[in-house]
Amino acid sequence: MAVYDDDRDVTFEIIEEIGIISTQDTGWTKEINLVRWNGGMAKYDIRDWDPYHEKMSRGITLKEEEMRRILDLMRRRRMNARNRRSSAQTEPVVTTEEVSNALAESGGSDFNEPAGSAEAQQAPA
Repeated sequence: MAVYDDDRDVTFEIIEEIGIISTQDTGWTKEINLVRWNGGMAKYDIRDWDPYHEKMSRGITLKEEEMRRILDLMRRRRMNARNRRSSAQTEPVVTTEEVSNALAESGGSDFNEPAGSAEAQQAPA
C-alpha cells in the first residue's frame, strides 16, 4: 500500500496487527502493529489509523531491542509498585516502639500504657 506525504512516496505493509490500544469516536484507532516501512525491516509501530488503514497519524516506531527495553522497564515499574504496596501494608512507616520511645522522651504517656494508669493521669509539671 502506498501513501503520499509531501510529494514523496511512502510505502508500508502491516505485517501483524498486534492490538488496538484505544478507539476514538471518529472510528480511528490507536494501534500497535508490526509494520514494514518503505521495504525496510519490520518494526513495532504505535500510531492512530483510520478504519481502513489507508490514513494514519504521526506515530512512533521501535526496533525489537527498543520494544524489549520498554517491556523490561514496565515490568520493573510494576514490580516496584507491587513491592511498595506490599511493604506499605506489612511494615508501618513508624513502629509502635518508636512512638512509645518518642512519647517517653517528650514526657508524654507511653503508647502501650493503659489509659487509666496513674502515670497517664498525672498532669504535666
